Amino acid sequence: GMRIIDTFFPMAKGGTGAIPGGFGTGKCVTPDTPVLLADGSIIKIEELFNRYRKMGVKLPGEQDEEIYDISHLGLEVLTFDGRKIRKARITHLYRGKSTKLVKITTKSGRVIRVTPAHRLIFYENDGSFKERPASEAKPGAMIIMPRRLPIAGAPQTIDEYVPPEATVRDPEALEAFKVAIKKLKSKLGSLSAVGRLLGVNPASLRSVMRGKQYPRLTVYLKALREAGMPVKWPEALSLPRSSQALRVPEVLDENLAELLGLIVADGSLTAREIRVFSSSPTILERAERLLKSALGVMPVRARFRTVDAVVLRSALAVKLFEKLGVPRGKKAQKACIPSPVLKSPVEVVAAFLRGYYLGDGSFGKNEVEFTSASRCLATGIAYLLSRLGILYTMREKRVGDQTYYRIIITGHRELRKFYDALGLDDLRGLGIGKVDRLAEYIESKKPGRLARDTLPVEPDLVLEAARIAGGKIEGVNIKNYTVLGERIGSSKLALLAEASHHVKLERLAKALEYVFVDEIVNVEVEEGDFTVYDVTVSDTHNFVGGHVPSLLHNTVTLHSLAQWSEARVVIYIGCGERGNEMTEVLERFPKSTDPWTGKPLMDRTILIANTSNMPVAAREASIYVGVTLAEYYRDMGYDVLLVADSTSRWAEALREIAGRLEEMPAEEGYPSYLASRLAEFYERAGRVETLGRPSRTGSVTIVGAVSPPGGDFSEPVTSHTTRFIRVFWALDTKLAYSRHYPAINWILSYSAYVDLVTPWWHENVDKSWREYRDEAMNILLRESELQEIVRLVGTEGLSEKDKLVLETARMLKDGFLKQNAFDPIDAFSTPQKQFSLLKTIIDIHRKAEELVEKGRTVREIREALGRIYIDIVKAKFTVPNDKLEEIEAIRQKALKALERLEAG
Repeated sequence: GMRIIDTFFPMAKGGTGAIPGGFGTGKCVTPDTPVLLADGSIIKIEELFNRYRKMGVKLPGEQDEEIYDISHLGLEVLTFDGRKIRKARITHLYRGKSTKLVKITTKSGRVIRVTPAHRLIFYENDGSFKERPASEAKPGAMIIMPRRLPIAGAPQTIDEYVPPEATVRDPEALEAFKVAIKKLKSKLGSLSAVGRLLGVNPASLRSVMRGKQYPRLTVYLKALREAGMPVKWPEALSLPRSSQALRVPEVLDENLAELLGLIVADGSLTAREIRVFSSSPTILERAERLLKSALGVMPVRARFRTVDAVVLRSALAVKLFEKLGVPRGKKAQKACIPSPVLKSPVEVVAAFLRGYYLGDGSFGKNEVEFTSASRCLATGIAYLLSRLGILYTMREKRVGDQTYYRIIITGHRELRKFYDALGLDDLRGLGIGKVDRLAEYIESKKPGRLARDTLPVEPDLVLEAARIAGGKIEGVNIKNYTVLGERIGSSKLALLAEASHHVKLERLAKALEYVFVDEIVNVEVEEGDFTVYDVTVSDTHNFVGGHVPSLLHNTVTLHSLAQWSEARVVIYIGCGERGNEMTEVLERFPKSTDPWTGKPLMDRTILIANTSNMPVAAREASIYVGVTLAEYYRDMGYDVLLVADSTSRWAEALREIAGRLEEMPAEEGYPSYLASRLAEFYERAGRVETLGRPSRTGSVTIVGAVSPPGGDFSEPVTSHTTRFIRVFWALDTKLAYSRHYPAINWILSYSAYVDLVTPWWHENVDKSWREYRDEAMNILLRESELQEIVRLVGTEGLSEKDKLVLETARMLKDGFLKQNAFDPIDAFSTPQKQFSLLKTIIDIHRKAEELVEKGRTVREIREALGRIYIDIVKAKFTVPNDKLEEIEAIRQKALKALERLEAG
């Protein structure tokens, strides 16, 4: 019932097989980790999980694990695809447990806390990017971090931040409101009906119509929309029983954003006042102008102890700024970047940062610095700087019981970008020291500390590019990076790539417009009981998140074999495994139904529990007990499946016992007779005609799970096992991390039983099974070869025929190889359904191949299929085993769509 096993790597009764590979994937990050959504907003991953899980579809998971499918919500994050940072959809949310976390600190001050199995993107000196688990991170290694976050942003309306009790005072707007009420009254028949529609007392509406009352802003906006009139934003708003009116802008513009930055940096809110403090008369004058232009009210000057301030006395303004995210009173540890600023266009982002820099930034020792006691505020500033493509370093400083977060910008290039992006040239010469000194430094070209913007590149790669470019490149001293071994800056690398058109360097230079290379300086392992979260991102499986923008990535097979295999008796040996895994089998199997008899699965199952805390001698004996029981039932004429989880733990018991007996150790400490013991175990499998009467045939099929440390298939237990088995199902951690289950690698796996089972398939399913199976396998093998080319030149450099191979391979992986062991339909796939799915995909490929030869492109073919492609992929869990005519209908629909394309 498992498609990849039955169709591609089948197991015959009486055969032997092994499943080597790392089990499970581990979850991702800690609950307080911020996640950057594609609209620019930042949300903690725990809050993201709690907010959207209610809208998702809950999927079965392991113990202490929750999984929700939210692919239908269209929620997007930013992700790195190896070339650029772009938008991608979140498909699943996860929550689970972990006993360990890895804390990684980088040279730029990024701190990442993830599980050991969590994947990070490492930079290699040959100019490539590789994904490796966090457990392999070491000081000196280079990882990829975001440089520029390509978020265009959108104008943010202010109406939801205006207090609900605010009333409209603008005469022109009031007249428009009265016209709207009259239209609604004419339409609905009475003022009472209008009041019910707007949620207002009719008496209040009459007072408004007579000019004795003012309508609330929410009522005003709803009335105009319901009446079908153009919605004009009122010029004047006020609180009830207040004579002072404000001009609140309809959207968050640059003036209001800069004012927000000033207030967050060096201002405060009281019950009725907004105060902006500064020792600079120029900044105070600027605050006055911003308040006047943004809100239409002139503030007053005041002095508080030793510092001057600009004060606006307005309860409405205070409530507005509070709803925008400015906390009242002492805000040192509570302040955050207002949410609408995060989602605004870059011009508004720059205006906010300009205000914040004028209020609380500094320039000294050739560095721009922001310091805050609020981690939330520092996180927001870091993301805003990344929106503008400005590199910086993050540092933490402990003073007593208080932690301060410092963001430092250094180097002429980054300081120039900061100066230009914030428009500080307009403020030069007005007596603002931090602006004037920064401008003088940029123009002086004095040497200062460089930003973290260099990376190591192999000398041979630089020499190869130099040879292509003719040996000399203007602005680039080749000797520095070949003989002297210096790191190359991204700007120099761009010149080298442009001059040489070296494929790998061009791709790297393009990627460095979006990311930069950061060096790991410290790695710590934390132990405890942690709740951890993860999100799955389609295609790329990474997302931008963290307190400083970072790139974070994201045993079922044995259970399925035991549950669905065509065996009369199943013996499940838990050899050295954790107790909770045996408990899961013990709880799950009595509730599951045997698909062949309809009885509880436990009726045909024997469990041999030998958990990791039991004596090693018992662990060694458990394997022999299991195979002896299997032979007993085989001799009675039954087909027996023996599942041993795992033979690696059994081999470790052999090693420990041999050590106690002082036997001579061999490879990696295992006893010299390891190979012979493994052979004795697997050679007890087989299909036999038993002695005695009546005549009967029985079999023992052995499947052993091998857990090689670190997924290393060259270690002794795995390498010896492969000598004695005929089916090899190689579990791939990369597939597991990308949520591709079962995580059996179709390139590394093999089966020696394909020829043996072919007659059965031809007789019981379809005579063309072998033909379709081999063609599908060839497509997958060809796709694996093409992936190496795609990594170098991209899909654009491929022929249409090769692009079709990639497209069909993707359909095979998504619609055939992936299988959900917990889905009531997809968990068990009959041979007939497997062939129907495979036939549909291959027939579409064959027809598409004909179209490609006639000049059609893969894009045209994909567009012609449209939603039929999704129907093909979803058929595995939407079409039951007894309704194969629905798959045939999808196949016919797809072929007709391609025929229409052929006909033009």
